Order: sequence, then C-alpha cells, then structure tokens
Amino acid sequence: MSLLFEPGKIGNMELKNRFVRSATVELLCTEEGRVTDVYLKAYERLAKGGVALIIPGNYVVNPLGHNYPKAPTVDKDEVIEDLRRVVSVVHEHGAKIVGQLNHAGRQADPKLIGAKPVAPSPVRDKMSFVKPRQMTEDEIEKTINEFGEGARRVKEAGFDGVQIHAAHGYLINQFLSGYTNRRKDQWGGSIENRMRFLVEIFQAIRSRVGPEYPILVKINAEDFAKTGVHPEECVVHCKKLDELGIAAIEVSGGIAEKGLNTIKGDLPMELFLEGRGPVERLMVRMMEGSLKKSAAFEEGYFLSQAATVKRNVKVPVLAVGGMRTRKKMEEVLESGQADFISLCRPFIRQPNLVKLLERDDGDPISCTSCNHCSVEILFHKKSMRCYKT
Repeated sequence: MSLLFEPGKIGNMELKNRFVRSATVELLCTEEGRVTDVYLKAYERLAKGGVALIIPGNYVVNPLGHNYPKAPTVDKDEVIEDLRRVVSVVHEHGAKIVGQLNHAGRQADPKLIGAKPVAPSPVRDKMSFVKPRQMTEDEIEKTINEFGEGARRVKEAGFDGVQIHAAHGYLINQFLSGYTNRRKDQWGGSIENRMRFLVEIFQAIRSRVGPEYPILVKINAEDFAKTGVHPEECVVHCKKLDELGIAAIEVSGGIAEKGLNTIKGDLPMELFLEGRGPVERLMVRMMEGSLKKSAAFEEGYFLSQAATVKRNVKVPVLAVGGMRTRKKMEEVLESGQADFISLCRPFIRQPNLVKLLERDDGDPISCTSCNHCSVEILFHKKSMRCYKT
C-alpha cells in the first residue's frame, strides 16, 4: 500500500491517511462571520472526499485582525455553537478538524476593521500602502490572551486541535521577521525577543487547552524579504516550538507584499487587473515581470525548506506548496522529507481527491495552479470555489 494511505499521528490525533487540507481564505460565512449552510457543505464535501485532516482558515482572534470579510471571529463564547456545527459535519465522515487561529496585523483591511491596522512596528505595507500603528506592550499582552481564549473556544466546540498561523506576513510572522519587527524592547531585536510573541501565544493556548490537546503551527521558512525570516532562522523557531511541545509544523513561505511566492502558478493578468483604476493598472503592469517571477511554479516549491525543518525536529512536518503528482507526494513520504502532504488548491477543485487517488493508480489531480481561484478569492473577494472552466 502506498504510504499516502497509511495511518499517521499528530499528537493524540489518529489520522487515517497522510493527506491534510491546508487552510485558506473561504469567504463563505455571513458578513458577521456566522457559519452558513454553504460553509458547512464545503467542509462536508471535503470530509466525505477522504482527507484525513481538515484545517479551516483564519479564525480571527480579534476584530482588528481581519483582512478578509466573511470569516469567523472567535472572540466571544457565542461562536462556539456555530463551530460545533462545523465539527459535526466533519466528524460524521471520519475526518479530523483543527481550527486555525490568526490575526492579520498590518495586513488587516482598514475599511473592514474601521481602524488603522496594528503591527509590531510601523512599517508601511508595499502592497496596500498602509502604514500600521505600532502595538503597545499592553496591546501585545492582550492579543496573546486573545489567542489563548480563541483556542479555548475552538476546543470547547469539539475541534481535534488548533493551529497557530505564524506565516504569510500575518501578525505573528510580523513579530518573527526582522523586516517588519524593528522594536528595541523585549519584543524585538534578537531572534529570542522576536520569538517571544509566538512562544507566549503557545504558552497561553497550552494553559487553556491542557497538556494533551494538539497545538500545531503554520510557519514561514522564508519571507522573501531582505532582513526577513530565512531558513536558518526558521529552524531556530521550529526547534524551540518542538522543545515546547508543538504537535506538528506546516512549513510555508511568503508575505503579501512580495508577490505570489505563497501561491505559485499562472498569473492571469487580465483577471488580476480587473476592477483596478488606470494608475493602479499601470503600476501592476510595471510590476508584471517581478510578479510572474515570484509566481514561477515548480512542484513542491517549499519542499526543501520542509525537509530542512524535518531534519531538525522530532515532531511531524507537513509539506505544503504545489504538490501535484502522486509520484512526488510518495517520494516526499518515502524519503522522510515530511510526514504529511498538505494541499489547498487541488481540494478546491476536487474535494473528493483523496478517494480518487485511492481508486486510481494514476494522477487524477486536475488542478493546474492556474490561480483563477486565488485571484478571485484574494483580490476580488469572491467565495471559495474553482473558477476554471
């Protein structure tokens, strides 16, 4: 039997195979962030499709942390009943589910949050041109507490674990990165100080969920920004998390303002330019070459970074980033470069993909990384689905 379909374990979670659905922006909730029947149906289809572990994206711990509309905010106990409905449809079909906690920091949308975004330092975002407000120490401590309380609510809703989102230029990544963290106090400067925010979030979560509840992390191996996180720093981060008791590490990369490093593939320019004014269209056209370069696709584009992390930690590693063939995925597991295969865009197009792979010795994956879904969801704020005709 292929290693892809052998059982695996993350913390105390027994997983029926090695497939993980990586979190993404869905835009399937109401404007108030309430779970809808469409949201439930999307996760029911994934669970029925055979994936072992599902990670819904962007459960925001504070209203100031939103960068996209129609996402749950886990800042009040009232959300627990909504989340129980999600757990129910997933567990009914034999899959496990882990809630991803996030705060967008300087990548938050000012129009959405009705305020200036917060960040470790007031470093202007070159994608949105927004200059955030530096967080006070009291705000930092309050946000750490909010991650802990968000995790408590996720656990009370019946989720099998929680994932800390420390990647993709969001708030925790902003603290980890020397590019966005210019502080001179205990939260900045040395790598130990820049890690403090993440370490204290982990400890705040652990204090609420108990010693056995799985806490996972999604982390950047590279920011692709000068003075940003690089693989050697990522190893330091991951070894510390391993020491603390993290259950698994999903290794990713890229931040919003550095192009499409996170979602490599085609760049549908006309769709990308749709709805933009003349000045913005001109600016995007001037950046077209660098955007296409950052989006250049190769299968397993974060695999070498995941393998580096794997060599330095004891816990399971999730490889994410452009896995598109059975052969590559099997090689990853057989060679020990990672323990699980984490996919996103292929599951948007084919939520039944795991069952298809199990029935077919060939390659039934039909996602071509055309990025129509990415552009429609991330830039045009449309609901998660495959837009390829």
